[in-house]
Amino acid sequence: MNQYKEARERTKAKIENAYWDLMMNNERITVKKIIEKAGIHKSTFYFYYDWVDDVLAEIKTRMMDLLVSTVESGNRDRGDFRQIMIEMRKMFRENRKYLVPLVLEQRGGEFAVNYREYIKEHFAEDIGLDYKTGNDVKNDVANCILAGLVETMLYELSSEIIPDEFTYKIGDGIIKKGVARTLNEDLNIKFGK
Repeated sequence: MNQYKEARERTKAKIENAYWDLMMNNERITVKKIIEKAGIHKSTFYFYYDWVDDVLAEIKTRMMDLLVSTVESGNRDRGDFRQIMIEMRKMFRENRKYLVPLVLEQRGGEFAVNYREYIKEHFAEDIGLDYKTGNDVKNDVANCILAGLVETMLYELSSEIIPDEFTYKIGDGIIKKGVARTLNEDLNIKFGK
């Protein structure tokens, strides 16, 4: 990486960190406060961003891009979901600062909803769960189960206490031992490929 690119990334990181500190402290976010906190000139801010909201928009875009690239990796094509979970856990650890407030605490508003929905759709596809059956009751049951599984997964991934191996075993157990049987046998909801 050349020095110019490194300098640009450091400056953007200063702006982003200043913005994030203000947001986490529930302070009013202004360009003036950002530049003071980041120790940069006003023109430097405007070189990178048109307005303060663009900083958060860029963070959200980066977090969603990370999710997409992790979920849609070659591991998914090979059906190696354990490796995807390892990569997801790593992604959460490296971006905990953003993902916990934006997704788990739902400070991201619509972003938190879209993040969960993306996981839910891919999760349903990967486990072969049809949650758009045309039957309102079955759809609601499947959606409820999927939402619960997504919340469980997000909590496990973001946990700093639950060991990695537990996360992988819990997910595997929920899918293979509990949910599958209930959906198939008790509720007659398609499950499996």
